[in-house]
Amino acid sequence: MKVLNYQGKMIDPLNLKKEDLSNLGMQCAVTLARLQRFWGQCRESYTVAQHCLSMVEMFEDIELQKWALGHEIYEGLTSMDIPSPIKHSEAYSPYKKAEEKTLILFADEYGLQSPMPTEIKLADKQLLVMEAEALMPFNAECDWREIQVPKGTLYKLGASEHEIRRDFLSKWQELFGKL
Repeated sequence: MKVLNYQGKMIDPLNLKKEDLSNLGMQCAVTLARLQRFWGQCRESYTVAQHCLSMVEMFEDIELQKWALGHEIYEGLTSMDIPSPIKHSEAYSPYKKAEEKTLILFADEYGLQSPMPTEIKLADKQLLVMEAEALMPFNAECDWREIQVPKGTLYKLGASEHEIRRDFLSKWQELFGKL
């Protein structure tokens, strides 16, 4: 099963290879600046790229900043941001395995410690709760704080896709030295 990506390459989203990570900064900037958080159900537009850029601001350590910017690499390559309750279900096991494999490829390609640090996983949950409380419609059945304590700030709410893509590319270049 192969699909065409932004770069005009045919990729298998459930079996990505090292060569699929070429020009990764640009691929992720374009895709993640278009991909909406929370399955596009927010009251205002908020992208996965904004989420990543916000997470970078939570860390001073360069390795953690790199992981923060790149932790949504799989989504950047496939344009599939699946909500956690679905992603962790048995039906989505192949998706979860493919995502984990891609994160290992990313770490190897960019000289990062593998697996993804627990600090990134914690910050991701904290940021998710903050974003949900700020951007999602209220529902008494959803207690986001059961997941984690909210932390972080929204990144440039209301910014254009172009501005977010430019910011993502700039940060990628700064952290990784290549696109």
